[in-house]
Amino acid sequence: MKMALDVAMMTKGQTGKNPPVGAVVVKDGSIIGMGAHFGYGQPHAERQALASCSVDPSGADIYVTLEPCSHHGKTPPCTDAIIEAGIRNVFYAEQDLNPKVSGHEVLARAGLHVECMPSDETRALYREFFNHLERGRPNITLKCAVSADGRLALADGTSRWITGQAARTDVHYERNVHDAILVGAHTLLGDDPLLTTRIEGGGRSPRPVVLLGSGALREDLEIFRHPKRPVIYTTNEDNLKYEDRCDVKIGDWSLEDVLRDLYEMKLTSLFVEGGASVHTSFIKEGLYDRIFLYVAPKIFGESTHSLFKEGIPSMDGAVQLELVDVEKLGPDLKITYRKA
Repeated sequence: MKMALDVAMMTKGQTGKNPPVGAVVVKDGSIIGMGAHFGYGQPHAERQALASCSVDPSGADIYVTLEPCSHHGKTPPCTDAIIEAGIRNVFYAEQDLNPKVSGHEVLARAGLHVECMPSDETRALYREFFNHLERGRPNITLKCAVSADGRLALADGTSRWITGQAARTDVHYERNVHDAILVGAHTLLGDDPLLTTRIEGGGRSPRPVVLLGSGALREDLEIFRHPKRPVIYTTNEDNLKYEDRCDVKIGDWSLEDVLRDLYEMKLTSLFVEGGASVHTSFIKEGLYDRIFLYVAPKIFGESTHSLFKEGIPSMDGAVQLELVDVEKLGPDLKITYRKA
């Protein structure tokens, strides 16, 4: 099961609306096949593992990180493949919360021994998948770089570069495992970012999303060079003249409306790199799951540029977070929080 988890982890962030899954087939004490799910619409891990078997899998055991599917979707049920292959024992780590899935019941009814083997590691792997299933919106990660005294920028707005190269490289790895990346009008028009993933081997660039409000797009914006078509939410109908280069969505969009719309596009994870106003909106409405805080060993002093722009009148009203991890990246720290 540990090997199945390792295989699943290799595809984390690359499978779109589907979860990462790993499977290993064992016969007579030897591994004879393994597989992973590589993307939405592609064969599931169980079918990949069975197809890779070096010998006949009849009578073998299969270890899977998630309960095998039992319904027809983009691909046929994995339970059918497992039964047809003559598998004897099925061990899976996490029960699938999708109400369409009843793999355990289907396999047991067919006479196979079926056993759930949950672990903290697999539970952590599928937390985000179950979260977006239950909430009907993308998993949301807020990212910001701050000084040691919690400032997003100097008093005059200067913010490039707060952190060092190691932290900036880590941000690109995080972009690589998210489906979409969101910024606000100030970041788009002021910083003119490209919003691609720049890591060795190329990586996968998330689809750019902009909360533009009444702002106006410009012909020379870097975002128009992005390999994926940008999505622009705006109240300014003049932006429709750029419809050939991006998806322009006119209207007074609330954050919840935007998130539902992105989810309907099968974008299940969102990396928010906006400035103070954008982060304040997400935090105020409780629309986030994690916060990545990259902290540089610098003091900026008096500045109005902070992560959360609104005053909190009492300690009881403070935004509560749960500390998940602290990592040293060169001279900087990466602190991961989860919404409490």
